[in-house]
Parts: sequence; C-alpha cells; structure tokens
Amino acid sequence: MATMDLRERDWQIRQFVYEYFVEHERPPAYEEAAQRFDLALEEGLRAYRRLDAHHALFLEPGAGTVRMAHPLSAVPTPYRVASGGKHYWANCAWDSLGIPAMLHDDAEIAASLATTGEEANYGVRGGRLQAGAFFVHFPLPFRRWYDDLIHT
Repeated sequence: MATMDLRERDWQIRQFVYEYFVEHERPPAYEEAAQRFDLALEEGLRAYRRLDAHHALFLEPGAGTVRMAHPLSAVPTPYRVASGGKHYWANCAWDSLGIPAMLHDDAEIAASLATTGEEANYGVRGGRLQAGAFFVHFPLPFRRWYDDLIHT
C-alpha cells in the first residue's frame, strides 16, 4: 500500500482511538470508529491503515485491529498499569511510565522481569517515579524499534 498523507479525519480517528482506549481499557475496532465518524467500513479500515503506515497506531500484522496505541497495548504484556480505577497493558517498561504521564495521574505498575520472571512493583505518584533499586535495559537503540516493534 502506498503511503498517503494523513488527513484531518485520520487525526480525529486517532484521537477517538485513544479516548476510547482509555475509557474502555481496549481500543475500538475500525468498525466502531467508522460508525462514530459515519464512514463506510472500508474507509474506517483505510484510515486505520494510514495511521499504521505513519506509525500513529500499530495494527496487528496482517489485520485491521489495533495492537498498540503507544503507550497502550491491546494485548497482555509483562507490564500491567493501574490508574484511575482502570487497568492497562503497557508495551514495555518505558511505556509503563508513559501511561501515567499520558493520563496525568498516579499509577501502580506491576512488571514481570524478563530474566527471572519475578514481579517488580513500582509506581508514579505526584509525577514522580516511586521505585526500588533496579534498572531497565533496552536491547536496541530507539531508531531500530520499528524493525520488529512487537519483540523490541
């Protein structure tokens, strides 16, 4: 698919995806976005694909469903974030801190450590990280994250 410039409606759909995701703890299907904006289903799917092509959303490979709306994940991950009475999955340690930043709210975070499987708990209170003594390792530089975003 040739990359097209994003349209104003695409940005509105992206905003809708984020608002819906925060409210419902899951992203809307493209059919729900199409209905919200009174679009044909095919146009809703094309909008999702344009947003994906521009890295404004990340679709499930080969499908029209949202897998990631950074920092939110639509699939379970080792990073569970509780904030404002809701629970979200984060894509990585970095995104687990991005969720409370995006929400402008405190959060409690439970992460399963990749090396041991142990649970690490940390949080954000008043905009400040509350954590024990541990560190985060990013195996790839940021410029390579989209090489394989699911496994980065």
